[in-house]
Parts: sequence; C-alpha cells; structure tokens
Amino acid sequence: MSKNWNEQSIEYKKTLYLSIPVIIAQAGQITVGGLIDNVMIGQLGTTAFAAAAFSNTIFNLVLIFGMGYSFALTPLIGKSWGEKNYNSIGAWIKNGFIANAIMGLVLAVLLAVLFIAMPYMGQPTSIIGPSKDYMSLLMASVIPMMVFYGFKQFAEGVGDTKTAMKIMLWANLINIVGNYLFMYGKFGFPEMGLTGAGIGTLLARIFMAVVFLILFLKNKKYELFVKLYKKSRFSWSKLRKVSKLGLPLGGQIVMEACAFGLCAIMVGWVSEIGMAAHQIAISLSTLGFMIYQGLGAGTTIRISHYKGTNDKRGIMRATKTAMHLMYIYCAFSVVLYFGGRNLLPIMFTKDILVIKLAADMLIVCSLIQFLDGIQIILAGSLRGLADAKIPAVITFVSYFLLSLPISYLSAFVWGFGAVGIWFGFPVGLAVCSLLFQLRYKYLLRTTF
Repeated sequence: MSKNWNEQSIEYKKTLYLSIPVIIAQAGQITVGGLIDNVMIGQLGTTAFAAAAFSNTIFNLVLIFGMGYSFALTPLIGKSWGEKNYNSIGAWIKNGFIANAIMGLVLAVLLAVLFIAMPYMGQPTSIIGPSKDYMSLLMASVIPMMVFYGFKQFAEGVGDTKTAMKIMLWANLINIVGNYLFMYGKFGFPEMGLTGAGIGTLLARIFMAVVFLILFLKNKKYELFVKLYKKSRFSWSKLRKVSKLGLPLGGQIVMEACAFGLCAIMVGWVSEIGMAAHQIAISLSTLGFMIYQGLGAGTTIRISHYKGTNDKRGIMRATKTAMHLMYIYCAFSVVLYFGGRNLLPIMFTKDILVIKLAADMLIVCSLIQFLDGIQIILAGSLRGLADAKIPAVITFVSYFLLSLPISYLSAFVWGFGAVGIWFGFPVGLAVCSLLFQLRYKYLLRTTF
C-alpha cells in the first residue's frame, strides 16, 4: 500500500511538473494572442475587426492542422527517451524537423491558394482588401511556426515543457509591442492599421523559431541532442512514420475545430443575440479546455516514456493520475459555470437578452465539463501510445455524424433555438469518451 501510494504521489508531481508550463503557455496565448490582440484590432474599427476575423478563421484552421501534425514527434521521441535509445532520438529529431519543414511548405502553398480564393468566399467587398494584406503576413508566419512546433514537440518528448512556455510568453509580449508600434504609428514607426497587427504577429512567430533554434544549438541542456542530431541521417522510413502518425493527429484536431466552427455558423442562422451569447459561452469554456489540454499534454509525455520501458502499470498510473487531477478542476469548473452563469456574461455585455441566453448555454457548458475532460485526457493517452488513425475516425463519427446533426435538430426542428445547438455537445463528447476508453483498454490488452 505504501509503495503504491509513493508511486502515485510521484506521478502526481511529475504530471503537474510537465502540465503546468503547458497550461501557462496556453493561458498566455489565449489572453494575449486572442483577447488582447482582438481588443487592439477592435480599436481600428468594425471593418478592420471583421477583416481580421475573416483572415484568422482561414489561417487558424490551416495552422491547427500543422500543430496537430507536429504532435507526432512527442510520442516518437518520448518512447526512445524511455528506452534510452539515444541514437534513435537523434534520428527522430532530424527527420521530424525535416517533416515539419516540408509540412510548413505544404501549408504555405495551401494558404496561397486560399489567399487567391478569398474574394470569392462571399464576404463583404469592404473587408477583402485589408483581409488580404493581413493574410499575406500570416502566411509568411506559418513556416517559422512549424519550425517552433518542431522544437517544442521534441523538447516535450524529453520532458522539457518549460522552454516553450517561456518563449511563448516572451513572444506574446513582442506581439503586443509590435501591434502598438505598427498599428498606431508610435515612436516614429509608420501607422499601418491592420497590416501593422500582421507585422506584430509575424515578428513574434519569427522570434519563437529563432530563439528556440539558438537555444537548441547553444544551451548546454541540449548539447547531447545536438550531437545526436549531427550523427543521425535522413531516413525515408522515419519520415513516413512521422507523417503516418502526424496526418491523422492533425486531422483529428482540425475536425474538432471545424465542428465547433460549424456550430458557431449555425448559431448565426438563429440570431445576432444567439451569436453573441455563443461567443461568450465558448470564450468562457476555454478556461476549462486549456487546463484539460495541459493535463493531456503531460499525460502524452508520461505515457510515451512508459511505453519505451514497456511499463503497463506506469501507463495506467499516468492516465489515472491525469484523470484525478482533471476531476478536481472539473468540479471547480462546474461550480464556476453553473454558479456564475448569470454574472460571468456581464463581463462581456450589458444586453439583458444576450446575458440570459449565455446563462442558459453555460448550464450546458457546466454539464459537459466532465465529458470534455475525459475525452481530452484519453486522447492524450492514446497519443502517448502513438495511436492516431482510429481516434481520428472516432472524432469524425462523434462530432460530424452525431454532435452536429443533433445540434441542428435541437435548434431548428425541435424548437430549442440557439441554446439547442449546445445540446449536441454532450452527446458527441459522451460517445467520443466511451470509444476512446474502449480503444485505450484494447491497446493495453493487446500491446503489453
């Protein structure tokens, strides 16, 4: 009993040690990259704000896929780290970086095609010009972002989550300063409006890639990995393995993002009030999401290390630990969303109708916290086991074949209106959680 408790307590500490930097980095990204960035752009007027929203909607879906693709490096490197197979780590680093660079070029080409198609997407003509100017700078940032993600996922694979956190927090500061200087023309810089916001974003993302590259080459804690990288060779088989795992991981994350994006579109079919309320509820729900995602990332790292040592008990203990931590935060989230449902929306608006509708949505939001947490932790566990194809299929079935149709029926057929669109979430998340659980148990039974 004492031995089991000691192992469990150590697991709690190590999971939190890995997860907290990821959570802090995500919190900074949401606060600065989302909230503050939008507030600053909003000062430029409605046209600039709408143009930025249009460009970001297109760009973010492409970038999310690239981020998911890069996730393949963590379990691959993590398994080799657990095995203490250092030569293999060097090969994964080199071929993983090459795979990420190639994917960055592919995404840049895709964005160029979408850039050309922007005038034909049915948007108001007044925003097309500024949208394209802004988009051209976002396009230029995709390759440095993929370089950064490559370093980030490598570092997480060997248990280092703090370096990426520090770089992302500094990059957020650079983004704010760049926005201030170039958007508003301060300290002698030209006043460039929305284009200035794009420059701020580009500078921040170049900073992220360059600083991580310098740290990789010069920091002593990476000295071993630089030697391993230089000794390793290009390998078609390893490149294929990265892509074989990365493509479904990227697809899985994009499907989730698309499902929530389509829900937002459906809410817009109901009313402007519904759209405003939905935006409030979704914005607040990210508070829970970023915690669960951080725990999921920590779980991926721990499980990939245990997989390298073929430690089934360690894998089960890591998943159990993350679940326990998730339950604690989940309880806090439920109290926050349900208890504060009538107060939290006041931070965003004074419109009584919007506040009332957002409060109804937050009731559903509080009910799905448990399910959302479970599916995110299990997704992290499966990622740590380098399992991606089946989870991607499960995600498609859960969101596109179940959640979205139920949302549509609830809102437009069964008469629940905008809040009915949220009714599809618990169904999709419940099915996704159940199928992820069955997949996880199957892999433990057949792999070890």
